[in-house]
Amino acid sequence: MSPRRRTITLIITLAVVGLLTLPWALFTSRADLTFGPHEAQYQITADSRLTVDFGPLGKLLVPAEDFIPLGLGLQVSIGEIPVSGDASDEQRPAADPGDVEDPGGGAVDTLGGDIASYATLFSAPQAQIDQVIQGLSQEILTRWALAICVITGGLVGFAVFLGPQRMSAVSRAFVGKELLGIGLVVVFVLTGLGTVVLNRPKPISADPAFDGTPLAGSQVTGRLGGIIDTAFTAVQDFADDNDAFYDQVLHTLRAEWNDRPISGNWTDQGLVPPAGAGDSGGDGGAASGEDRGVTTFVFASDIHCNVGMARVVGEVAAMSRADAYIDGGDISMTGTSAENYCLDVLDDELPDTLPRMIVKGNHDSMETTRHAKSAGWKVLEDSTAELGGVTFFGAADPRRTVFGSGPQLETELTADQYAQRLRDEACAADFDIMLIHDPAVGAPALRSGCADYALSGHWHRRVGPETFGSGVRYVSSTTGGALPNALTPGPLRMDAELSIIRVDNRTKRPIDMQLITVNPEREVRIDPWVRFPRPLPLAAQPPTEETSG
Repeated sequence: MSPRRRTITLIITLAVVGLLTLPWALFTSRADLTFGPHEAQYQITADSRLTVDFGPLGKLLVPAEDFIPLGLGLQVSIGEIPVSGDASDEQRPAADPGDVEDPGGGAVDTLGGDIASYATLFSAPQAQIDQVIQGLSQEILTRWALAICVITGGLVGFAVFLGPQRMSAVSRAFVGKELLGIGLVVVFVLTGLGTVVLNRPKPISADPAFDGTPLAGSQVTGRLGGIIDTAFTAVQDFADDNDAFYDQVLHTLRAEWNDRPISGNWTDQGLVPPAGAGDSGGDGGAASGEDRGVTTFVFASDIHCNVGMARVVGEVAAMSRADAYIDGGDISMTGTSAENYCLDVLDDELPDTLPRMIVKGNHDSMETTRHAKSAGWKVLEDSTAELGGVTFFGAADPRRTVFGSGPQLETELTADQYAQRLRDEACAADFDIMLIHDPAVGAPALRSGCADYALSGHWHRRVGPETFGSGVRYVSSTTGGALPNALTPGPLRMDAELSIIRVDNRTKRPIDMQLITVNPEREVRIDPWVRFPRPLPLAAQPPTEETSG
């Protein structure tokens, strides 16, 4: 067989196999993701509807023509609400008994937490949509590629079995009738699509309870219909209140930004322009910081899945023309896989090209940091990483706080032992700033002179920037407004804070910080710049008293 015929045969074979296996890959793929507070499995269908299957309770049927093309649909099989990502948590010894920071804790109303999770889904659906598209696309492409490889490999094996002469005869016959073969494939595909169209389900009978809502035109089946009015009304009211609250906060923030204090812009070499005053485009990037002689970071901690404040963080990052975003941990509430959504929403709110870094908090989990890595975040895990030209060092909090059971250790070391190990690692590392969730865990490194600067959160109250040991620490309050024993998502119940921190590009030392505070009355306050003190020689250390939170 000539090379031309071999090429034609290969192309036709791959085209036929690809066309025949694509529908199989499309309609048999499953993606295990989340839906609100639930674990859930997603599957593509051909019924032009979103079907949310709650098992024995019934189904929610939503018309999908407007957001799913080609007559396709999506079925979501709802699973359980995860409590802990690790079945062995209960076998671990309790962690630091002095750690009383537990927003939500055992006193959080479970039903209220579920309503907040659903409302979060309503308020910021794009993160969920992106997650579903990514998960299903990956599964479909994997199955499709596997099917093509297996079938093509089988055909190649069959060709080897026949031998060159018999295969040449078969190929000549096949190539001679190639148009007929392509026509048969088209007929098979169209027949399959026609069968799908003819077997489409009955039209949806719209439930009047959804009139005037994002679910207008939807239907509820089974026993779910008896409770849908009350449940949906609670979720919709929560989402509406949340959106209205943070819409007003953002409006106030933008108004206050134009009148923000711009004094105190200093370095060893003179004044620098205020954050947000450069010519960069607002999407971040190290080049803009290098041009100004400073690198601007937005620093937040303890958001605890407050997606409304995630909108505020993203807006501050854009208006300040930040070069990077750093997070001090506790981005979620318990660190379950369903709460990966909390990070996804913040990720979507930040400017697209803005570099971002996080360290695990005690309300996060190893699953949280794995998900952050997959989303392109830099994660500090007993390691150093560069962000905006500054080298950070940090490690995950050794504890895992699960609602109803308090903190447990995720390592074999106690919190004190972990802090001592971190000090030893800091002494051996070369870095500019330590990023750690709990200030107590980073304290030995500051006292020993192995860390000049440390940023942290965890205490839900601001401390510093102040001299501690021979170094300087800054403890951020909660950016999510996480009041102990209360739900964090939703309108604020206590002040929420985030900071803009600027670092000198020449010395890699923090210069100053500006605090932004949002209160429950929807007011925004932007404080004057506060200068970071300098580290002290070991001989000049002031007395230190550890503060518990």
